[in-house]
Amino acid sequence: MSESIDPRAKHREYIQQRTDFVRGKRGPVSFVWGNHVEKPGQRVPGAPGLWSPLPDGEAGLLVEASASDGIVIDGHTVDGSAKLMADPQHPASTVYFPNGAEGVIFSYDKKRFALQVWNPKSVWAQQFSHVDAFDWSADWIVKARIEAVANGKTVAVAHHRNPIPVDRPVIAKMMFDINGAEQTLYATRYQDKLNFHFTDATSGHTSYGSGRTVRIPADQAGTVSIDFNYASLLPCSFSRAWNCPIPPLENRLRVPIQAGERFAIDCEGVPML
Repeated sequence: MSESIDPRAKHREYIQQRTDFVRGKRGPVSFVWGNHVEKPGQRVPGAPGLWSPLPDGEAGLLVEASASDGIVIDGHTVDGSAKLMADPQHPASTVYFPNGAEGVIFSYDKKRFALQVWNPKSVWAQQFSHVDAFDWSADWIVKARIEAVANGKTVAVAHHRNPIPVDRPVIAKMMFDINGAEQTLYATRYQDKLNFHFTDATSGHTSYGSGRTVRIPADQAGTVSIDFNYASLLPCSFSRAWNCPIPPLENRLRVPIQAGERFAIDCEGVPML
C-alpha cells in the first residue's frame, strides 16, 4: 500500500517550485519592459538601439544599431539595421543584449507589436527572495458549481497603466459558499483555462492588493473541487514592468480568502510591492 502524501508538504513543495520559477530566466521578476513600438526610431528601456515598426503585413520590429551596441540577432552582431521576427520558430525571433538581457516580440492582435525585455539580473530579480503563502488548510478546498456563460456577458477589465476598462467576454461562472454565504466569480479565458481573477477582504492587507487568480481547465463544468490553497499571484506582484490587470467589479469578494499565495518577498523580508 502506498503512503499518502502529506498535503501540507505537497503545498510547501509547490510554493518552492513557484519561487524557483519566478526567479528563472523568463520568470516574472526578470521582466524589464514590454510596451508597444509604434513610432519610428523609438528608444526602449532596457534595450540599446532604435526600434521601429515594420511595414504593414510584416510581423516584427526593425532595430537600428552600431556594432558597439552589442546587439545580436540570429548569431550576427547588428551593425546597421536588422529585423526581429514575431514568429517564435524563426531563428531571428530573439535578440540578445550585452548586459545579459534578451528581447522577444509580443502581440495581442498581430497588428501592433511590443518588445519584451527580460533580464535575470534585473533590479527586481536581485531583490526577490521567495513567494510567501498562507498555510495550507483543508477548509479552503471548496465545492463549486461551474456553469458555462454563452449569453454575450462581458466584464470590464482595466489595467493600472490603462485605466480605461476593456470589455472581456465571460465564458463561465463559479458559485461556491463561504460560511454559508454564496459567492460568485466570473471567468475569462486564459489560453486553454478558465481564469478567475479576484480580490477579497485580504487584498491590500494580508495579500497582494491587485488580487490572485485561480485557473482550471476550460472543459470543467458542473460540481468541481476548487483548491484556493493554490491561488496564484499575478506577474505584476513581482515587477513594476508588468501592466497589472484590475479584477472586474463582479470578482471583488467581500469575504477573506485566507489561502494561496500572499506576497512576493524581498531579501529584507518585506513585500516587494
